[in-house]
Amino acid sequence: MYLLEIDPTHNRLHITLAGAFNESDAKALHEELKGNIAGLATDFHVLCDLTPLEEFDKAARPHYRAVMELCSHAGARKIVRIIPDPMNNFGITIMSNIHYDSQIPVINCKTLKEALKHL
Repeated sequence: MYLLEIDPTHNRLHITLAGAFNESDAKALHEELKGNIAGLATDFHVLCDLTPLEEFDKAARPHYRAVMELCSHAGARKIVRIIPDPMNNFGITIMSNIHYDSQIPVINCKTLKEALKHL
């Protein structure tokens, strides 16, 4: 499952992945984001919280890559991710290196408190 929050006041996109994130979740996230990303101005920040994520289904990967590319093309300026256990990042770090523009910094943090310092 996922939670998508668009925060136009802070020009921020907040994505939380939780439990077992599967292909239908990833498709729904991509579609919901396509319909709402226009609410953000160029140079927005993305906060992605993987704290409650338990499983990332392989079938979800192509659709989540599309989410990353949509953010990149829409003008994301910085990606801040909360990954409590860096060894358990479900391959998202590798996908980020390929699907975000190389000019977009991707910062991994262990806690929300640490992540908020980068936003």
